[in-house]
Amino acid sequence: MHLKKITASIIGMVLVGASVMSANAAIPSVGDPGQSWVIPNDDLLGEHIQEFLDTFPGGEASYLFNPSTPSLNSNQSDFLSDPTCTSAKDPRCVNTNLSYQAVLPNCLIDSDVNCISGFGTVDSSGTRTPASFSRYYPSKALNEYQGDPALHLPSGVAGSLYSLPGAAHDGGNLYYISVSVDGTGNSQNGFSIGNLQTHVYPIQLQPETYNNNPGTGAGFWLNNRGRADGTKYWGRAGGALFSQTQFCVAASSEEQTCAVRFAFPANIKFYLKVRLQKVPGGWMHGRIADPSISITQGSGYSELDIAANPVAVPAIYKMYNWVDMPPALRANYDTKTGAYINDPLFKQNPANAAPGGRSAGNVDPLKRNVIFSPNSWSAVGMEQLKLWLPYVNDQATALLSYWAVRSLSSGEMQGSNNCFNDPNSVTGIVTTNATQYSAGPPVFDKSQGALNYSVAAPHYTTTHDVFQGNYDLIMRSDVARCVYGFTKAPIKATISVTSADGSPQTATTILSESNGWVHLAANGFQFSNPSIQVKLTQDAPAPTPSPSSSASATPTPSQSSQAPVPSLPKKVTITCIKGKTTKSVTAIKPTCPAGYKKK
Repeated sequence: MHLKKITASIIGMVLVGASVMSANAAIPSVGDPGQSWVIPNDDLLGEHIQEFLDTFPGGEASYLFNPSTPSLNSNQSDFLSDPTCTSAKDPRCVNTNLSYQAVLPNCLIDSDVNCISGFGTVDSSGTRTPASFSRYYPSKALNEYQGDPALHLPSGVAGSLYSLPGAAHDGGNLYYISVSVDGTGNSQNGFSIGNLQTHVYPIQLQPETYNNNPGTGAGFWLNNRGRADGTKYWGRAGGALFSQTQFCVAASSEEQTCAVRFAFPANIKFYLKVRLQKVPGGWMHGRIADPSISITQGSGYSELDIAANPVAVPAIYKMYNWVDMPPALRANYDTKTGAYINDPLFKQNPANAAPGGRSAGNVDPLKRNVIFSPNSWSAVGMEQLKLWLPYVNDQATALLSYWAVRSLSSGEMQGSNNCFNDPNSVTGIVTTNATQYSAGPPVFDKSQGALNYSVAAPHYTTTHDVFQGNYDLIMRSDVARCVYGFTKAPIKATISVTSADGSPQTATTILSESNGWVHLAANGFQFSNPSIQVKLTQDAPAPTPSPSSSASATPTPSQSSQAPVPSLPKKVTITCIKGKTTKSVTAIKPTCPAGYKKK
């Protein structure tokens, strides 16, 4: 993969062009209009923060590194020397096992692999309008490295900027795309591919000051502050880019700018194509709606093509000073550690469930800053959301706009049906706009013959309208048949949405099967905690004809005009041959004429 070079003049042109439109919310949007809501900076001691968010500022970064580089501690989060590699053949990294994470580049020519091969919009007739690739942002990733297709190692660069005038948003027409994959391997045996993550954001480049922070998201860099003993070390930092005024999905310390998140324009479907030497297998999850998916095979690659609408996902943020937290709510959290007491980890060992925050842990709740950010798919997160909804008036703090698809982690796939675990190909995708959702694929209940899925979200939007849910389930047809033990006959389905109190909900449901995929959808249902159930069925196969009936011959044209007489025995037609001469004989007990033999 050849990495495209840029000039300072192009950087300036893109920045100026992206800033032409004002940030005033004038375009109909998906979710809250205009510039994205920003996470508050509640950094005082004694504060307990609960947030339910799918994504955070910053994003994925590229790095190829040697985990065995001499380190300062056993968990190898800090390194005495630079652990990163410029390629698999870097002298420091050859002949060793390596780990990588690659933000994929834009495909430049048709033979390129492990790259973004297309992005744009698609209208109701299926006509596609491609976006124009502008450049990488930042121009060079912090730990950028060169891949090697012969080793199945993708190149790792920065995220990509695309211009899309036909899909203008309140911040302009720039879109930031990050498609990342990860894996392990070495220069002798090649590399595996693990997880795939894709994120598309409408953005505007705005000024921001980063000082000594590289400001490019997660990665490795030399910590010049050193330790108490003066030792300098290479640290692996997280991707958060905190700002009190901007939700930055990426940033550039070189340019002193950040890519500020905006809402998607409404009523526009987007497509994304990724060309990989191997598409990660198994199940996927999406923050999209009405998706279509296809995987085409080329010479030495597979191309994943996803087209879908963006969705609005409710985010919830709430801060209480520990002393002001309602007693009934506070009773669910351990005073000494701040941990959620119903977390199974807490019951095993309270220290394992201690939350993060902006301070070190302290047994005095007034001397620590606690932040709970449960995974959107975790059962504990689902429980906590239901616990907190009454204290936020069952209302979203923000409706954030998303277009994202990812493969599920091993933790999410634990206990899932074996039919969903094909390591060589995508088996299906489930999408929802719920704040919290079930881990993994839908759960198959054999006794009910149903695929069950749970979701949770606030009942109301930020404007106090009733929030409308969406759910899409796409499975390979052979996977659906594997789960149910079906034949190749057509599949039928019913979808039901049931409220937490057991009452049925009205929802628009869709079923289709084409091109080897089964697509089911339920839209327009309400929250806070409904359950979605899909039942697939097939008509019973037609009975196999008995031997006696199969021996009956088809009536001749002269007979077919006569009405059958039920009380008479059925006549049978046989064919008789004599040399090259044939005769048909029809009778109740037909026999061949003299000199003829039955064929």
